Amino acid sequence: MTPRPSRIRRPVLLLAVVAIGLAVGLGLDIVRVGGLDAWFAARGGSALPPDAPAYVARGRTVDVDGRAVYLDCRGSGSPTVILEAGFGAGAGSWAWLLEETAEVTRVCSWDRPGLGRSEARGLHTGLETAADLRAALETAGEKGPYVVVAHSLGGVYALLFASLQGSANGDGVGAFVMLDTFEPLVWLADEPGLDEGLRDSHREVLMQTGAMFQGGEQLEWEATLAELHAMGPTDIETLLLPTNMGTKFGDQAQPAPSALAAGWYRVVDELYPNGRVEIVANSGHMIHFDQPDLVAARVREVVAAVRARAGA
Repeated sequence: MTPRPSRIRRPVLLLAVVAIGLAVGLGLDIVRVGGLDAWFAARGGSALPPDAPAYVARGRTVDVDGRAVYLDCRGSGSPTVILEAGFGAGAGSWAWLLEETAEVTRVCSWDRPGLGRSEARGLHTGLETAADLRAALETAGEKGPYVVVAHSLGGVYALLFASLQGSANGDGVGAFVMLDTFEPLVWLADEPGLDEGLRDSHREVLMQTGAMFQGGEQLEWEATLAELHAMGPTDIETLLLPTNMGTKFGDQAQPAPSALAAGWYRVVDELYPNGRVEIVANSGHMIHFDQPDLVAARVREVVAAVRARAGA
């Protein structure tokens, strides 16, 4: 007896979210051992590129509503680059890019609440996290405009931070660089061409992923999703650097992955009307580890573009 199509295709969607699952699993492991520095130490630094510098904590904690928030800012110039790490990670995951970017402009990385050197704040939303970052920058005397470079879950925080910052012509966010970011508003459960089994699987996986984010970072996921929906599409210029669609959606020879990839592109075009997608080949989810030179080069290009617009 030939299996029903939904039973054939259901495992394919699990491949479609494998990048999310790997990112979440990595993040939970990082949180469990006490931060990215400890995670690298426990593995002999094997996850880092061979020539990558170790992170040296040169930052300081600033007071935000009575809580210590860790901020590491280096270099000089405008715009200021903000580095927003993926799930469970913080300033310690950006050693390479911190050094590279500080050569051309001001750059800041930080630890979100409850991670690394920053104090926890209990259950909170993504917008509240973004407000912590804004307050920390203001307290430290940092000024925009900003270019936000985000990895994985950091893309959610980057968008919400931008929503607090006002006009990109002043101290707001002038551009994004999104490194294989998690895009929860790419809601493929309603995508034409996918059968109901795939749609159900998509809903289920995203719910589980949100629960993991909540458990790992005390991020109130349903409220954060509501904040993202209220924000809607962003008109900020965005360079999206995802891994190849084969990595995201399995075997491209199969019809279900093709439909998923088409849906991803369609929704991303709607969410980022001033966005540009550049697929990063030969890279896993940790693009800034696997392709640090490419990431550094793209950040420099975006900084130069924002600088040129400011001088126009």
